[in-house]
Amino acid sequence: MKPCQSVVMKLYKPLIHFWVLMAVFGSSALAEDKPPQFYPFKVTIGEQEAKMEKPGDLFAVIKDPVKADDLLMIEKKAEMLIANAHPCKEDGTILDGKETVAIYAPNSNSLSLVATLKKEALKPGTYLINVVAHGQTSRVVFSIADPKGKVKFPKVTDILKYLKGES
Repeated sequence: MKPCQSVVMKLYKPLIHFWVLMAVFGSSALAEDKPPQFYPFKVTIGEQEAKMEKPGDLFAVIKDPVKADDLLMIEKKAEMLIANAHPCKEDGTILDGKETVAIYAPNSNSLSLVATLKKEALKPGTYLINVVAHGQTSRVVFSIADPKGKVKFPKVTDILKYLKGES
């Protein structure tokens, strides 16, 4: 490089750093105003609002178990409110071989968890529910409490099958 070009580059270098910093700060400020991609609108089940733990998460979470007959609510009334509940693990992994449970309500901002298409209440366990309204989908993981409060222990035969590698 010529000596003149070197001086010019030294003068522009702080300016380039400033522009890069402004672009980074500006884009992060814009990202705070946008709702997370997988939770574009608030969902409440019972009295609990689902919360995103981190902005990059794939779903929001309702911490405490809800009742099987609780009400799912969103903020704005939707022309068609649809919810599809999938039995899952606590990390949101959908369980194989389990049926998806569909619930819907026209012209509403709420629906009862017992108003499934099969007219069967959701069983105690953990679910990933996709709530669809206003052309968007909020994903929420929640658990339904066992009303009897019973702890299910595995059968001895199931344990033996597992130990033998048959399950």
